[in-house]
Amino acid sequence: MKYYRNIVRNYDVKESDLKELGSIWEQMSKYSDEFTTDMSAFVVKNFKLPETYSTEITDEYKAMLGKLYERVLSGRFNNDYVSFLIKFSEFNLAYSINQEMVNSLISYARSWIHEKIFQNIPDDFQRKGILMMFHKIMDITGDIIISTYYEDIIKKYSKVFSLKNFIVDISERFSLFMHFILVAILIFLTIAATIFFGYDTLGLLSKNTEHVLITSLGSLLIIWVLVELLHTEIQIIKGGKFKISIFVGVALIAFVRDLLILTLKQETDSITTYFVLASI
Repeated sequence: MKYYRNIVRNYDVKESDLKELGSIWEQMSKYSDEFTTDMSAFVVKNFKLPETYSTEITDEYKAMLGKLYERVLSGRFNNDYVSFLIKFSEFNLAYSINQEMVNSLISYARSWIHEKIFQNIPDDFQRKGILMMFHKIMDITGDIIISTYYEDIIKKYSKVFSLKNFIVDISERFSLFMHFILVAILIFLTIAATIFFGYDTLGLLSKNTEHVLITSLGSLLIIWVLVELLHTEIQIIKGGKFKISIFVGVALIAFVRDLLILTLKQETDSITTYFVLASI
């Protein structure tokens, strides 16, 4: 099973390169129908298709090829793309489209799209960067698709592997579900903290200015912490790396908040002051 974060690390996928590749989608989108037609014709001409390969399946396959074309050139490489490739592989497996056929299909698609990029991007420097990223995406695409075939073969001979995949799949789904819950809670808390911050700020007009200022600054720092945590959760859901530095940032914000309170509150005793400074 291929994991997005491992793929990004192993293939050194950079957001800037993906953005550059995605910049040509408007130019290349006009070839989508031509791509699916040529690819389907290539399959029919070069492969002895299984008996199950009916007209309906052909239409569905063309639709999937169209999605593949868009996803490759849109510059959006994420967990959704990996999931799509796994579904694409499972579709091929379901209709006995073997590994050699898929390899040949990927090779033909690579050459076809390469030629179109070469024709549409006149600037040599830009074209070189785009083609390098395109071929990297195609390498990743082939890697994920073929790995699904290998896993299917292993499943036939190893019950342990099937059980392992089942447990991992359930665990990943549960983990993702919990991340969604955390995001929902963080959104709620951020909204609530923002409302309290607004309420405290309005209180500056009618209450003890110094006291309300301390409270408002505290609420603002809490919002800052919540936003950082929310951003981290979103990155994890998207497949990004977990960064331990977020906890360092949260701790620093908490200390800054305590220091502000110590600075503005005259009634703070010396013991509390020494405790906070020692913690820092």
